[in-house]
Amino acid sequence: MAYSVKILSHDKKISATKGDLLADKIIDAGIDLSLYCNKKGMCGKCFVEIVEGALPTLDEREQNLLKQRQLSGNYRLACKYNIQGNLAINIPEISILQKTLILKTGIQLPLIINPPVKKYFCELKKPVLGDPRSSLELIEKHFRKKSLKIDLGLLNELPGLLEKSGYRITVALFKDSEIMAIESGDTTAQNFGLAIDIGTSTLVVELIDLNQGTSVDMETANNSQMAYGLDVVSRITFAFTDPKNLDKLQDSIIQTVSGMIRRLLKRNTVHPLNVYDMVIAGNTAMNHLLLGTPVNSLAVSPFHAVFRTLPELPATQLRFPINKTGKAYVVPNIKSFVGGDISAGLMATDLPIRKGTYLFIDLGTNGEIVLKTEKMFIATSTAAGPAFEGMNISSGMLALPGAIFKAEKKKKLTLQTIGNAAPRGICGTGLIDLVALFIEDGTILPSGAIADKSKAISVTNKIAITQKDIREIQLAVAAIKSGIRMILKIFRLRKEELDGVFIAGAFGNYLNIENAMRLGLLPAIDPEKVAFIGNSALAGARALLLSQEARRKTEAFIRKIQYISLATDPQFQDYFIDALEFGDRSDQI
Repeated sequence: MAYSVKILSHDKKISATKGDLLADKIIDAGIDLSLYCNKKGMCGKCFVEIVEGALPTLDEREQNLLKQRQLSGNYRLACKYNIQGNLAINIPEISILQKTLILKTGIQLPLIINPPVKKYFCELKKPVLGDPRSSLELIEKHFRKKSLKIDLGLLNELPGLLEKSGYRITVALFKDSEIMAIESGDTTAQNFGLAIDIGTSTLVVELIDLNQGTSVDMETANNSQMAYGLDVVSRITFAFTDPKNLDKLQDSIIQTVSGMIRRLLKRNTVHPLNVYDMVIAGNTAMNHLLLGTPVNSLAVSPFHAVFRTLPELPATQLRFPINKTGKAYVVPNIKSFVGGDISAGLMATDLPIRKGTYLFIDLGTNGEIVLKTEKMFIATSTAAGPAFEGMNISSGMLALPGAIFKAEKKKKLTLQTIGNAAPRGICGTGLIDLVALFIEDGTILPSGAIADKSKAISVTNKIAITQKDIREIQLAVAAIKSGIRMILKIFRLRKEELDGVFIAGAFGNYLNIENAMRLGLLPAIDPEKVAFIGNSALAGARALLLSQEARRKTEAFIRKIQYISLATDPQFQDYFIDALEFGDRSDQI
């Protein structure tokens, strides 16, 4: 017999048969019902108001959850309600899955929050003589699990904690199978994770509320490994020459990131014990150096990695100051020098399921290029150098207050600095603007030479662009330009056939499209097709921190990506030399 279910709050009417689970019918109706605990009746996040229809007897757990949520007796858990007749219900806003924006620039990409780490408040019954269950069994029974993994140290603390709390505890579960923490009382609101971007030049750590899916705060710093080499190749060479050097590189990055975490937590009064998960996105070399994994295989042909995908690691092995059972997930590498930062960026843009032909370009120290067609993904990398981040430039600096990030010239040269502070130096976007403007007015020739053969071009009284600076940006642009040309040529694609170009990299938000195209850094296409998506590695790390499904999807789709090595193609060197001339001729891209 068919029954009618009216969802008044959403103006929907659906049919059901006897015994159907109300939660399933709500999901079938296209409503994002929150099923935080996977329909186990533990979280109390899927309560609906029964306006018309049967009100089944509440069990003890449901009664406790109603009291916690301060709801009337007309509410029932949709995940425990079996339909026995016609119904009319309201679904409150608190029972709808929350979404968060993981990318806020270029494209708006919402994500349903379903983190691997979840916290539950439990009121357990003390063991009695007639039923002397073990302490661990009490928790397993509450979660309707035959067994749960638990750290030995945590297991040994369990009896005392239960007695002290009166058997009222909060349990943090990892992927519904492992106990990560047991805390006295209700601490469900304190559930945090860290999204971390390990860049060759810069580091970003973002504190995320795992319950709300929101960013709490962020900390940035220079990558301290730059003391051992400004680019990936120099650091690999340093590590390759002596095993002790690998330890130095690992210690350097761990100490810097740990310091960033401590400052971030202290500033926001978050206890390290309430941070349970972290996702780390870095290129292949940075991932290896962070883990202390030998980079010998990256130093010599065929330049292969030691690992591509890893399970979640104990954060204590990396000495990070979070919960002692906390997890560290390294975003999977794709192949060779195309690493986890690109995997994270592709996930952040939802590129695997987009229709059409797209380029994904990460403009960093190591420039990565991914071409997505209807049939396949193909990826490559090219050594762009650190010029895009203001490094190796005489007046260069990171995007910090006082950095010139934008330049225009009408009657005279006008400069904009970050924070409107007095000019202290030039960051990547400012350098591109200035070089493009000086090419336009003839101060710099297309060959890159300063027209009057002077050694420098004055920008302010204290800041200048030298001939060496121009050569640095010339090499960086040529690396990206020739890489794009090669990857399009393989598929016999013209730049005009691209449906879109995603530009990743922290400095992309301030990049002037016209000036980038004038230098040849970007293919000269319709500017409307270009989207700057900012730090997509961090955005992807945030997505993987908040979504178990995102982790599964990422690990699945990176296996389908083909990799090509530009170094093995004899044409690449010719393309690169040709690309050293500024501009985008039709025969170049």
